[in-house]
Amino acid sequence: MNRWKTALTEIANLTGEKLSGSETEFITKLVKIIKCELDLKQLSTPEHIIGMEARVEAINRWLINDHCSAIAICGMGGSGKTTLAKHIYNINRQHFESSSFIKVTGTQPHGLLGLQKQLLNDGSDTIEGLALDMRRVEQGDILETPALKTNSVAKMEKLKWLLLKYVEFVGSYENFPNLVWLGWHGCPLQTLPLGLLTSSLVTLDMSYGQLQSFEAPTVLNSLKTLNLKGCEKLVDVCKLNQLPELEKLILCNCSNLTHLCKSISDLKRLEILDLTGCAKLWKHVNQPAETTIIPLLSLPKSLERLDLTSCNLEFKNDVCVPFHTQSPFLLDLSCNPFTRLSDNIDFTMIRELTLYSCPNVKSLPCLPSTLVMLFIDWCTSLERVTFQSGRFSLKALGYECCFKLSEIQGLFKLVPVADIDEADLGQMQWIKAYQHQKVDLVGDDITKGRIWNIQMLYEYGIKSTYLSDTAYQSMPAYNYTSPSDFISFRVPSRDHKNMARIQGLHVSCLYGSKDANIPFLYVKISNKTKGLTWVYNPLVYCKPRVNETVVWLSYWPIGNILDSGDEVHVRIIVEPEMMIVSGCGASLQYMDGEVFRENNIIQDEEVIGGDLSEFDVATQSYYLCRRDIFNVNTLKGLKNMFDDDVHYPDSQRWKKTHQLDQYLTLRNYVNASLKTIELRVGLTSESEIDKIEKAISSLAGVESVTAHNEMGKLTVSGHFDPIEVATCVREFDNEVEILSVTHLHPPLIKMYVRSKVITRIN
Repeated sequence: MNRWKTALTEIANLTGEKLSGSETEFITKLVKIIKCELDLKQLSTPEHIIGMEARVEAINRWLINDHCSAIAICGMGGSGKTTLAKHIYNINRQHFESSSFIKVTGTQPHGLLGLQKQLLNDGSDTIEGLALDMRRVEQGDILETPALKTNSVAKMEKLKWLLLKYVEFVGSYENFPNLVWLGWHGCPLQTLPLGLLTSSLVTLDMSYGQLQSFEAPTVLNSLKTLNLKGCEKLVDVCKLNQLPELEKLILCNCSNLTHLCKSISDLKRLEILDLTGCAKLWKHVNQPAETTIIPLLSLPKSLERLDLTSCNLEFKNDVCVPFHTQSPFLLDLSCNPFTRLSDNIDFTMIRELTLYSCPNVKSLPCLPSTLVMLFIDWCTSLERVTFQSGRFSLKALGYECCFKLSEIQGLFKLVPVADIDEADLGQMQWIKAYQHQKVDLVGDDITKGRIWNIQMLYEYGIKSTYLSDTAYQSMPAYNYTSPSDFISFRVPSRDHKNMARIQGLHVSCLYGSKDANIPFLYVKISNKTKGLTWVYNPLVYCKPRVNETVVWLSYWPIGNILDSGDEVHVRIIVEPEMMIVSGCGASLQYMDGEVFRENNIIQDEEVIGGDLSEFDVATQSYYLCRRDIFNVNTLKGLKNMFDDDVHYPDSQRWKKTHQLDQYLTLRNYVNASLKTIELRVGLTSESEIDKIEKAISSLAGVESVTAHNEMGKLTVSGHFDPIEVATCVREFDNEVEILSVTHLHPPLIKMYVRSKVITRIN
C-alpha cells in the first residue's frame, strides 16, 4: 500500500499537458501513449550502432510514402541487414496500428502456415479482413493436410471479411458474429457450417467445395450474394425463398445439379443467375416430351442477367423462358449445341444476347429491334442475321471468327459474285467472267480465316467489289475518267420528256499499295449544286500483292438526287504514304425503257435515299462508316474529309460510326479482366499437347495453362482475349471449341491496417 501511495502522490504532483478541447479525444490520446509504453516489444540490437544514420533516414522517408508497401535490403552476409531492419522496426512500430517482425531462416517445420499464424496473433486486435490460401503452402515432408484452428481466428474481434482457400478449418464455428463476407473455397464439408452463418452475412462464397445439398437457412436473411461455383457434388438447391435479399446466385459448373427449387421465382431482388455448365439441370428439356412448350424456369421479374452457357441445350422441343423482367435483360446462351433459337424465348426485354461458340447455329432470323448488344463470336456455321424492323440498331456487335457469315441485315451483306444472277448485276455483268478469281480481303473481322473469291459488298444501298488488275482491260468505258484521284462533271441535260431517267452512278478506281500495311480507301461524292456530300468507308478492302494494282468498282443508287446541270465531284481519299491511286472513273446509269419507276427504297432504311440522319456530320453531309478501323474519326479527321465544314456539335450527332468501336472498347475491357476459359481439343498425344501449352503460354496475359488429357480439355487463366487463345490452338487442332469463359472478380478484402514490408535479401 505504501508503494501505491507513493506512486499516486508522485503522479498527482506531475505537471504535463493541460486538458483543452474534447475530453474524449484527450483520453484517447492518453490511452494510445500508455499502450505504446506498456506494449513496446523492443527487438534486441547492439547498444552502440555506428554509421547507420544515412540508411535509417532513407528508409524512414520511404515509410512515410503511402504509394510503396515493400522494400528489400540487400547485402553480403554479416553486413548488418538484420540489425538495420530491427532498428527501423524499433523506432517506427509505434506509428503503426499493428506490427510483426518475422525472421525466416531456411526451411521451417511449419513453413508459410507458421508465419501466417504469427501474423494472425500479432494483429488480432486490428485485422478486419483475412485471406489464407493453402495452395501456396509448400508441403515438404508433411504427411497431413495443415489445418487452421478456429480459435486462432476467433480472437479477431473486428473480423468482417474472411477468405479461406482449401483450408481445413477445425473447431467451433460459433465465434464469428460480425462476419459480413465469407469465402471458403474448397470447403471439405458436405453440409453448411451453420455456426459460421449469421444474420449479418451479406456474401457467402463456397466455391469448389464438397457440398452435396444446399438448403438455405432462415438466418441468412441479409444475404445478397450466394456463390456455389464449381461444387461438382452439389445435387439440389432448396428453400431459396428463405433468402429474401438475395441479388446474385452463382451455380456455375455445378455439373451434377439436377434440381433448383421453384421458390426461386419468389426472390424479388434477384438480379443475376449464373447456371453455366449445369447440363444435367436441363436434361429433361432435350428429351422427347408430350407437351409442346417446356418452361425452363419460372424466373422473378427483377432478373437482369441469365447465364446458360454450356448447358447442352439443344431446343429439340419448343422451349420457352417465361419471364417478364422490369429491367433491361442480358441472356447468355454461349457454347450450346442448338441449331436455332427457340421461337418461344421471350425477347421483349432482352437487351444483350451472347452466343459465343454456338457451332451449329446457321441463322438468327427476326431479332427484335429492342436488342442493343449482340455477341456471336465463333459461331462457325452462322450465315445470316436479320432483324424484325429490317434496320440495324445495335450499339455493340461482335462477330469474330464467324467463317461463314455473309449478312448482318442493315449492316452489310457479302455475297460471292458466282452466286449473283446476271440480272441483279446490271451493268456489272461483265465481272462474272472473273467470279473465281482470288482476292485478299482485309480490314474487318468478317475477313479473317477465309480464302475469298470475288465478293460483292452491300452497304448503305451501295454495292462494290474488288478485282485484280487483270480485269482492267475488260472494263467498259466510263463517261468520265481521270489519271488522278479526282473527277468533276456536270449531269447532262435531257432533250425531251421521254429520255430515260438517271438511276445511279458507277464509280471506280485503280490503286496499289506502297508497303505491307493494310490499305484504306474513302470515296467522297459531292453534289455541289444541291450541297450534298457523302463519304463512304467500305467495311472491307482488297490488299494488293507486291507490284500489283487492284480495281475497285462501285454503284451508288443516287439517281433521284441527280438532275440535269448538277455539278458532281468524285474524290478517292487514301493515305499517300501507304497507297497510290493510278486513276478513277465515273459513269451515269440510266433506267431501261421510257417510263421511270421509283426505286423501292423504304424511307426509314439507312441507305442512300433513305434515312441517314444518324450519319450526318454537318448539314447534308454524311459519313457512311460504322467502324473506325484506322482511328481517323476525330474532329480533325472529319474536317479533312469534309473540307472544314464539320462543326463539333454537329459531329456529335454522328453516332453510328462509333457503334462497333464501343464493342471493341467493351471487348478490350473484358479481355483485360481476369478470366478462365475451358477448351475442348481433339489432340491426345503428350507431344502435341506440350506444343499447344507452350504456344498458349507465349500469348500476352496468359498466366497458367492446364491440360486434362483424359478429358481432351485445356484450362487457361489470365488476362487475355479468349478468341486469341482459341485461334492459337486452331493452328494445331481445327476442331477446337470454347466450352466456357468465366470472368473472375475477386472480392475486395478490406484491411484497415497501414502496412509496410521490409525484406532482407542475402
